[in-house]
Amino acid sequence: MALSWSFSGDKCFRRCQRQYYFRQIAAWHNARDPLRREAFVLKQLKTLELWRGLLVHQGIERFVVPNLQPWQPIAWDEVVLGTKAMMAAQMRFSAERRYRTNGVSKSKYPNEYCALVPHELGQALSDEEVKSVAETIERSFRNLEGMSDLFSHIRGRSRYWPELPVRVNYDGAAIEVRPDLLFFRAFGKPTIIDWKVYESTGGTDARLQTALYGWALYRSGKWSVQNPEDVELIEVRLLDPQVIRHRCTDEVFQELEDRIYRSLDEIRSLCGDGSFGNQELADYAYANNPSTCSYCPFHSICKGGMKWERMF
Repeated sequence: MALSWSFSGDKCFRRCQRQYYFRQIAAWHNARDPLRREAFVLKQLKTLELWRGLLVHQGIERFVVPNLQPWQPIAWDEVVLGTKAMMAAQMRFSAERRYRTNGVSKSKYPNEYCALVPHELGQALSDEEVKSVAETIERSFRNLEGMSDLFSHIRGRSRYWPELPVRVNYDGAAIEVRPDLLFFRAFGKPTIIDWKVYESTGGTDARLQTALYGWALYRSGKWSVQNPEDVELIEVRLLDPQVIRHRCTDEVFQELEDRIYRSLDEIRSLCGDGSFGNQELADYAYANNPSTCSYCPFHSICKGGMKWERMF
């Protein structure tokens, strides 16, 4: 099943078709085709904004979640210091461009692997940029520390699953979600926590994105979820801070499926089954907004794509 779907893929397709081609279709980690391999490397690049959010997520998974089950006190100073140490290690990894070294992968360096856009462009991070990322880490965890009601609800469960992959098929496409944190309040009654590391803004897909996690659990058939209402969806905005509970109902699932169906129909009209061998880059349109190109990690191969010799 070549075609996959996600909210990020849908946004990418609407933002720039060529970026979608490189990110969703061409990129492949072990391809002999140099274009596909380069697309895979460039796909790993993160902006500083994305990186800081990823660091907070990794810090929660590594330093907070292990202390939830045994009701052990969380040493928040150590959480902050540990995440900042991980930040420094990842910054060195990226600055040395080790992500371009043959044989290096995320699985081999789970806490160090990092590829930042400035380093790929030959630029060092400024002191102000490093300070800003560190401050975001500090602020996120201090706000999380103060959410006593949330932790009273979360703690003491029998088991926790951070970043658990849940896979389902829908309308001929593969959909995989990875809830930030999953646990069960009772048999067949899951709670999903979605950590957000950004200032609240209007017009986001957070409501449906969070519902997608519950929908995937419900449709997978592996978790004994009998009713949508049995799924508890909690969005935690760490910078505001806010705790938002989203509705999980048949109506929400129907709205979500309609969104996925319409998106897949639009993507298929251009990409077909999504397999690399059936595509022509010339069929994919450039972005309408010049700023999209300015910050695109695939800029080098998009503009110079004809210089790459394709292999089949």
